Amino acid sequence: MTRAVVLSLIDQALNSAFSLLLNLAFIAFATPDEFGRFAFLLAGSFFAVSAQNALIVMPLNYLLPGREPKEADATLSMLTSANLVLTFLVLPASLGLAAVIGADAWLSLATAGYFLTIMVREYARNLMVVKGRIHRTLVYDVIALGSAALLAVAFWEVLPPAAAVLAALSAGNCLSFLVCRFDLKADFRRLPAHLSAYKRVWKDTRWALQGALQNEVMARSHVFLVERMRDAASLGMLNAGRVGVSPLLLVGTAWCRVARPRMVEELRHGEVAAVLRLFRSGATIVAGAAILYGLFLLLAWPYIDAYAFRDRYGDMAGNLLCWWLYALVAGQTSVMAALMEARRQFRALAFVGFVGAIVVPLLVVALLSLGLDASAAVLGLAGVSLLECLTFGVLTFRDLRPRDAGEGREGGIP
Repeated sequence: MTRAVVLSLIDQALNSAFSLLLNLAFIAFATPDEFGRFAFLLAGSFFAVSAQNALIVMPLNYLLPGREPKEADATLSMLTSANLVLTFLVLPASLGLAAVIGADAWLSLATAGYFLTIMVREYARNLMVVKGRIHRTLVYDVIALGSAALLAVAFWEVLPPAAAVLAALSAGNCLSFLVCRFDLKADFRRLPAHLSAYKRVWKDTRWALQGALQNEVMARSHVFLVERMRDAASLGMLNAGRVGVSPLLLVGTAWCRVARPRMVEELRHGEVAAVLRLFRSGATIVAGAAILYGLFLLLAWPYIDAYAFRDRYGDMAGNLLCWWLYALVAGQTSVMAALMEARRQFRALAFVGFVGAIVVPLLVVALLSLGLDASAAVLGLAGVSLLECLTFGVLTFRDLRPRDAGEGREGGIP
């Protein structure tokens, strides 16, 4: 477990560093308007990946671990077919988002390519995590991100910034998949049978999908609202603050990717005490990372402000502080949600997310309508996330105790 967590953290650090450098390149060499357009399209891709996590990745986490090889292969083949269908369903959505911001042909093609390839990449990455092959995930990401970085530099010379980067990311995703040659047990001749078999999974994933999309509305609705109610430049300035805490936002994600399948396995064996230890380790890791990263930002701020933002983005100190508070709370909420997902408490997650998905956009609209700085909306996000975390704690710990081990529903998976 320790080695897997370390490798996962290294992998997330790689992704985070790449994302950070990419966003810093936009901040330094593109206009706030161009950065805002890129952030708008990227937010849409996060919605697509969240749907994939709910419909495909979540079943991977609880249907494959502990199964006989033949049964696991059949399940993987079914989920691979389902992922193919989902991948092509996001294509019109990607083109619709590009049309909203008035994208030209090159940006529209690059957007569609990125949406399609990111769905394949995330599926392969998560499969390797579930199988315990974290080292292969790391190799996969090194190839994808390394090639994308080189191609982005070349494409930047001939294409507008957003189109150049999305095209480079698409090409990198394709290259890494071809090089690594994953065995996804694909058998698309049985596509109708696979989709019929997926109906048995749908009873759980429909709640997970609702919860995932609601979480995205809570986390990213401000992107679309700021762009629509203000402009792309305002969104670019707000997103510049998020860039500063982007490594911190991925710490909880790294832990959840590794710990969630382990929680499922421990719960299946009735080892509730082990699950609680995993949960406490995640909460401690997220809080410790937030404190250390906050100290780093405090000490390095004069250099960050001078060389990264170059005084072109207004009051970035206050903006960054708001995002740091949000990252701290959101990280703890993700750890709590991972425990509920492992216990398959999808209805509870969906219900809480439904309330949050209503509150957050209304709150953001209210704050923007009052004429407040866009960064005030981030504090609203942090407040809602804190209430969400507390609610999750009440719902899951009321019946999860070590003494419940072996007592069925209340001690393990509902």
